[in-house]
Formats: sequence, C-alpha cells, structure tokens
Amino acid sequence: MQTSQTAVLVVGGGVTGLTTAAYLAARGVPTVLAERRPSPSPHPRARGFNPRAMEVLRAVGLEETVAEAGRGFDGHTLRARVRSLTGAELLRHDLPGGAGLGELTPSRWALLSQDRLEPLIRARAEELGADVRFGTELTGFTQTGDGVTAQLTERATGRVTEVRAAYLVAADGPHSTVREQLGIPVRGRWGLHHQLSIVFDADLRAALGDRRFAICQVQNDVVEGLLVHDDTLRQGTLYVRFDPEADGGVAAFTPDRCAALVRAAIGDPDLPLTIRDTQPWELSAVVAQRFRDGRVFLAGDAVHVMPPVSGFGASTGIQDAQNLAWKLAAVVSGTAGEALLDSYEPERLAVAGLTVDQCRRRVTSGTGFAAPPRGEGILDDLALTFGLRYRSGAVLDDGADPDVPAYGVADLTGRPGTRLPHVWLLRAGRRVSTLDLPVDGPVLLTGPDGEGWRTAADKAELPLVVLDAGTDPDGGWEGRYRAAPAEAILLRPDGYVAWRAPEPDAAALSAAVDAVLGRAGQPR
Repeated sequence: MQTSQTAVLVVGGGVTGLTTAAYLAARGVPTVLAERRPSPSPHPRARGFNPRAMEVLRAVGLEETVAEAGRGFDGHTLRARVRSLTGAELLRHDLPGGAGLGELTPSRWALLSQDRLEPLIRARAEELGADVRFGTELTGFTQTGDGVTAQLTERATGRVTEVRAAYLVAADGPHSTVREQLGIPVRGRWGLHHQLSIVFDADLRAALGDRRFAICQVQNDVVEGLLVHDDTLRQGTLYVRFDPEADGGVAAFTPDRCAALVRAAIGDPDLPLTIRDTQPWELSAVVAQRFRDGRVFLAGDAVHVMPPVSGFGASTGIQDAQNLAWKLAAVVSGTAGEALLDSYEPERLAVAGLTVDQCRRRVTSGTGFAAPPRGEGILDDLALTFGLRYRSGAVLDDGADPDVPAYGVADLTGRPGTRLPHVWLLRAGRRVSTLDLPVDGPVLLTGPDGEGWRTAADKAELPLVVLDAGTDPDGGWEGRYRAAPAEAILLRPDGYVAWRAPEPDAAALSAAVDAVLGRAGQPR
C-alpha cells in the first residue's frame, strides 16, 4: 500500500471542506482533500451566501471571482409570500443590504447557488497547492497522540492508499461517517420536516415581470412551498413538504405530479416545463455535542444542520473553516502552541447552537422568508451575521455582558470576542478594509496617539497599524470603535478582536499574544 504524508487531511469536498483546504493552502499548509463523489453535485442546494461568508472567501482571494459568477443575481433580493408567481402578493421584504450594508462590510451577498460556488473554491484550492481528490473515499482511520493515519479508496478502481496527517478535518456532511465512528452524539431533532426539491426548466420571465426573488413562499389550494429561480430566469427549484409514511412517500411524486405542482406555484396551468431532477431531504435542527476528538476536528454540516433560512447554513460552515484553518496553520507553522486548537470547539459550538436555534425559531414561527419579528427570542439577521461573540482561551474577554451571545449592529464597537467592524483605511495610497489587515497572524491596531505601542509591538513581533488622520480619514477609530487615541486593539487573523488595552504596556501585550496563540507558559 502506498503511503504519503501531509499536514492536514480534509474529508469532504462540499463548501466547508473546500474552503478549509483553500484557506490552509493559502497559508502554505500541505493539505489533502478526499471527497467520495466523482465531481461536485449538480443539484443547486444552498442558494445565497451572506456577506460574512464572503469576507472569508475574500481572505483567500475569491471574492471578485464569486461576485462575477453571481453577477446575474444582482437585484435578486426580494423575499415574499404569494398565492403564486402570477397571483396576489401577501407579503414582501428585501434581504438586508443596500447602501447601509456598506457601513458594516466591504462584502456583499453572493446569491449564486452552491453548485456554482463549489467549483470556484475547488479551483482556487488547487491553484494554491491543495491536493484535491474527488472520487476518493475515507474508508478507515486511526489516531495517536501525534497524528492520524487514514485509508483512502479510489472508488473507480478500488485502489487503497494510506495518508498520514498531523490533523484530520471532517466536513463530510450531515450523516458524517467520521462523527459516527468517533461516537459523537448530537442534540436537537432530525426530520422536523421531510422536503422534496424539484428542479425544473421553464421560461419564468412573464410570471416574474420585473421582480427578482431571493426566495418566494407559495401558498394556494394546490401547493405550499418555497420557490427560487436562477439568473437565467429559465430554471427554478420548488421545495415542498411530504410525509414519507403517507400516500406512497417520495415515490408518489412522479414527473407529472411534480410538473403540476410547479405550474400551480407559478400560476400558469399550461406553462411548458421540464422536470430536471428531484431530491428528498430532511429539514433538521441538530448540533453535535463535540467538535473535536483528539487530532480530529469536525466542521460544517458534520456538526450542525439547520433549516435553510437566510443563507445561514452554508455560511456558518464557511466560517467554521476559517476559524479552524487559521489556527491549524499557526500551529503547523510553529507560531502558535497546540493549546490554540482548544479554542475551536467552544467558539464554533456556541455559534452553531445559537444559529441552529435561531433558524429553527424562524421556521416554526413561519418567518423564515420574512423579516424576523420582535420578541419570540429571534435575533435580527444582521446581529446573527456580524454580531456573534466568541468566548475561549483565544479571547481575553473584558467580562462585560456575560449573557449576550450576539450584539446588534448599533453595539458593534470592536469588543473582545467580536468581529472587528469594518472601516476603510488608506495604506500606501490605496483603500483597504480593516478586515484585510491580519493575513498570516495577529495585528495590533492603535489610535493617533499610539506610537508608544511601537516598541511593545516590535518586541511581540506584531505588525503595528496606526489609525490617524492620514490612514483613517473617516474617523473610524473613535467613531466606530469608540477607542481612545492611545488605545490598542489586538486583531486575530479571522477578523475577531482578541484583546484591547487603554495605553501602551509591553508586558501586557506580550502576555496577551501568548495567551491568544496558545503559548502561555511556554518559552519563547
């Protein structure tokens, strides 16, 4: 049996696994990705990736490529409830966006579908040096204190190879074989509803008029479901609920019946159309109780499955990938201690639990397609996108608001454990976002009177960025971050604030960096 070595083995070639591989490869980490499917799924699946997910793809040089691929979806921001596409509109609401979003992020929604996004991430991962192997299945693995040994089988030939890796990342979907082998339980509920996706070809231009939907809920006497369309206006997907125990289950959805449901949803009984594909799936709300077992980490749908609301599912997986990959890269390169990896589970498990619960609440309250109502324990979409809060050893929390899992937009000021709010800076004559500053490691930001931090930053081997009138023309330091002129903010590679201090203190900064990078108590 042929044996090879790598730093990280990623199992699963969906959006989470591919993003993990791309992020690792961008940081020079030898990475192998194994995916049992011979090629990415042609089924559209997830549609819509929120701006926070796009910030992650921006960090691996993919934002412009994805934006161009999704250009045809510009303006597809309407969420509505209708009798049919040609019938009465009962409710309409736009996705969060527009001019106001530019104050929060340099990125925008990407409204293309997952089948279009995944090949772009795969190509970028391979371009950056990742060894991506589709048609290759993980058929066994063991781990010791210093690594993981995995058996990979080429499905077309049956050929088995062995890969020895320092770490394994399992992003192998809702029914993760890695999670099952490790015996990691989940909490929540599988099969809240059984859904059928019906992919069809039809000319939707007349029915749509000048409207362009992100998602449309249809309610009439024949069909209830969710309808989406692509940017050609000639392909769509209808999602309907079915009972697997009644009326023949999914087998009862013949091509003729599916065509009748689609025509009823559009409101044109004579519309020519073709049913391209159908795919049954479960609408579930579950979270794994652990995201790690020794040298094996789990991410994406392998550890959280949520109702498809506002693009949170795949976007949450993309953020798992960034959170884990920057930490693995720092440990593999030797700049961080292995204790840094202990922060992945508490940070992302808490986020997953909150997001799954929020998506479940939206579905059970009937507001998955509309603006979340006040009360009922439902957070604003923007808070859930930009205001999430981490608590772990990689964050030196100020202790404020211990029971707050996420902040509203008005309260986003760069507190420890939260994503640093976006501010445009001028550097070397060009405009960059504060989110673009930390590339390979932490960065220290300070205000116009912060030159006193320079010696401390040099000693801690940190890049120092001074936000003064020349670099921060919009006054974001005091206005957005509510920071004093001599204050400092320690920014992690994922754009999250690790620590803040009111005035220069070399010893405190050194201790903070060591704590954030899992090096506390280790010789430097």
